[in-house]
Amino acid sequence: MKRATIFALTALLCTSAAAPSFAAMERLGWVDFSQRDTHDSRLGNFKADSMALIARDSDVRCDSVVATFGDGRTREIFRGELLQGEPMRIGLPQRSVDRVDFDCHPTDRGRASVEIAADTGGFPDDGRYDRPFDRYDDRP
Repeated sequence: MKRATIFALTALLCTSAAAPSFAAMERLGWVDFSQRDTHDSRLGNFKADSMALIARDSDVRCDSVVATFGDGRTREIFRGELLQGEPMRIGLPQRSVDRVDFDCHPTDRGRASVEIAADTGGFPDDGRYDRPFDRYDDRP
């Protein structure tokens, strides 16, 4: 009985600790792709520590996702496959994002979209990001 109570309390604490992080994600919009139409941009003008990309209607292969930051610098923040319905969190090297450019296409022959959300409250920097920005960073 005592173990069950401790387990239940631990589960409750873990759930309540994670809730503020998920609540901080704010949906910003989406971009659409087809086999012919593979480029799209989304004006960001947001401040965030991280963002998430979620493929809808199909898996999506991205050759490049590039962010333009408030100081005018650009950086590739993601390259790879987005699995349908699974959020891909991306840590951002700067908080101010003016624009995000996509070069992506659905992996099947149909259409797909990518939903964009930003972390306006801040995820803890504990290594849980699926794709930290410095994997694509060419800084020394």
